[in-house]
Amino acid sequence: MSIRGKRLLLLGGSSWKNALEDFAEYTGVKLIATGNDTSSGIFEIAKEGYEVDSTNKEAMKALILSKNIDGVYMGGSEQVIGAACEYLQDLNMPCYCSKKQWDFIQNKANLKEKFIEFDIPVAPRYELTYDEIDINADSISFPVITKPVDSCGSSGFSICSNVEELKIGYKLAEKNSVSGDVMIEKFVKNKGVVVLYTFTNGEMVFSGLEDKYPIKYTDDGSFVVGMVIFESRFTKEFRERFDAKLAKMFKEMDISEGTVWIEVFHDGDEYYFNEAGYRYGGSVTVYPVNYFYGINQVYGDMYYALTGESKIKDWPSLIKTENVGKRYYAIYPIYVNSGIISKVIGVEEVRNMSNVVTVIQTKSVGSNIAATGNFSQNFGMVHFVFDSKDEFKETVRKIDNVLKIIDDNEHDMTIVHEDSFLDTIVI
Repeated sequence: MSIRGKRLLLLGGSSWKNALEDFAEYTGVKLIATGNDTSSGIFEIAKEGYEVDSTNKEAMKALILSKNIDGVYMGGSEQVIGAACEYLQDLNMPCYCSKKQWDFIQNKANLKEKFIEFDIPVAPRYELTYDEIDINADSISFPVITKPVDSCGSSGFSICSNVEELKIGYKLAEKNSVSGDVMIEKFVKNKGVVVLYTFTNGEMVFSGLEDKYPIKYTDDGSFVVGMVIFESRFTKEFRERFDAKLAKMFKEMDISEGTVWIEVFHDGDEYYFNEAGYRYGGSVTVYPVNYFYGINQVYGDMYYALTGESKIKDWPSLIKTENVGKRYYAIYPIYVNSGIISKVIGVEEVRNMSNVVTVIQTKSVGSNIAATGNFSQNFGMVHFVFDSKDEFKETVRKIDNVLKIIDDNEHDMTIVHEDSFLDTIVI
């Protein structure tokens, strides 16, 4: 179906704005941006821009109708997707997920019950309210974790070694939960994997398994992703054990389009399924998916938003030609200490390194970085490919030497990984 001249509204996707812009050039589609922040990347590439809150249902329906919008691309924000799938349904416009599907997958408690139903392992859970913690203290096998049932990432997450820490962690999770509901689970080793699936016409297509290495860069902070490596050494084993069960589960849930990722903790021979997202991975996994599996999820989703037709193959690649052929793919998140960024040095030099696929920059000059100890202290992510552990370490160290994020006191804010952490990564 020809989509030349059609008007596509962007609600997000600034982290991969180059891919959005390339799609528009390739297809002849006109990009229109909306949102509260007109300085975001989607406004830079759009032909038209409107400062409208993309979570405001009635305002967005009015905008879509008045501006003759043909399709809406939601991007990666959980809040935006949760709102948009509802008003797109009202307007009878293409949307890869229903509001019911989105809310179900976002809710960790619901999803855990679904995993159990399909014989997919999860960490043991304690069904306790805050007031029941003291009464049931003897039955709790510490350490445990507390987390909100309805959020992703590390917000509100705690590891608790005793009753007092559990009560503090419970209140923190409750504070970070939209619904106020909290999960208490057995703590398992938080090294793990993330599996990615792309859905097309009801078919679940395996799209990669990443090894995820957590790190805690402040004593009182949360564990955050320190490094991601594709393709995981556990891929064959994982697929043999779980692909068929997950396909049955998603079919029962009527998932037919879009991208799903699932975080799974790996402890010895055991896997514990944790949480999932019905969207791209937070480290912009559209690039390694395209690199290894030839699936351009960005182009496929933009096309679906305009046509309601599923097409995930036969699109131009997101990957620079000279990068094709390396055996492994790394995503290196760059964290910074608190302060105001006054200068950024070396981004273009890193971007032009021969084995770098892309640099995703989430902060810029003027950004005020608070000392949260979580992923919000992420400056950006460097995606690169490599063939060996030596090449991996050499690339990380070159990035560390070249990329400098300077605060207003001329101090380097960049947090670099110690060799002891890099040595834990198995290639």
